[in-house]
Amino acid sequence: MTKRESNTLAVLGCGMVFLVSLLDLANRLLGALGTAILSGILASMADQTADDSGRLFTNFTACVRRKETGAAVSDKISSHANANKVEILNKENLRGVKQADAVLLACQTHLYKALFDEPGMREALKKKLIISVLAGVTTAQLEAALGNGEDYFVIRAMPNIACFVRDSATVIEKPQRTFPEALLHVTDTVFKAVGNVFYIQPSAYDICTALCGSSPAFLAVFIDSMVDGAVAMGLSHKDAVDMAACTMRGAASLVLESGNPWTIRHQVASPGGSTMQGLLALEQGNVRSTISNALMVAAKEAKKLGSKENA
Repeated sequence: MTKRESNTLAVLGCGMVFLVSLLDLANRLLGALGTAILSGILASMADQTADDSGRLFTNFTACVRRKETGAAVSDKISSHANANKVEILNKENLRGVKQADAVLLACQTHLYKALFDEPGMREALKKKLIISVLAGVTTAQLEAALGNGEDYFVIRAMPNIACFVRDSATVIEKPQRTFPEALLHVTDTVFKAVGNVFYIQPSAYDICTALCGSSPAFLAVFIDSMVDGAVAMGLSHKDAVDMAACTMRGAASLVLESGNPWTIRHQVASPGGSTMQGLLALEQGNVRSTISNALMVAAKEAKKLGSKENA
């Protein structure tokens, strides 16, 4: 990406999609991911000065397929001070790519080939950074769909919906061929603006898609279950949600500090205490194996998303 006074990031896929099935999570959230990343970057710009060297992008283009989606995206980002830096284009992907210095590919998985097939699109994408957050679609698949992979700079990343609050756990796949350091820096900076970044080998990508991309939904189910229990015993729903969410956030901070979830478990569960009785109830319900299995199923499903494209 050339350094100039104005740099533009185009986000291809900003649909506001809601969950229907946990197994469909990785694909169904892609449009929402594009909006989440854009929202998080806009929020991060509020912490930067006008001459901040870390500010890689000054303008943004959000590409959508429906007017109502564009209106929803506009509403979602309206609270940001830099919302006026975002241009929303309806059914104008090519225009968005042409005026961009880098592209975030965040459409639903089954749409990427049709997007590349748009007249002039492959030429417009040449030599530009293409950051893909498509679950299950490998770099090799993307390069093959583009044509000559050597003409494109494609890198995979999997953030999660917490980009909205700049607390995502994002995994970035280490490029397997020579990749410009400047473009790696751009990718790193984009995702550090919305949370934490981890670099992984391609072999671990589908696992991390489930662990980082899907698990916020699993954790939300866990919180919701705790809320149900508290409400059943008389606590108000709002208080229960706030307390359960804050408790999970605090527990996560403790795990990050200690590096071992078992440390927290043993610190809280005293012999003969109420916490130990609650833990035994969880074990009787096979919660540990159920959660582990959910993660493995999600990882397998994420891999299938890419496999279906080659069927």
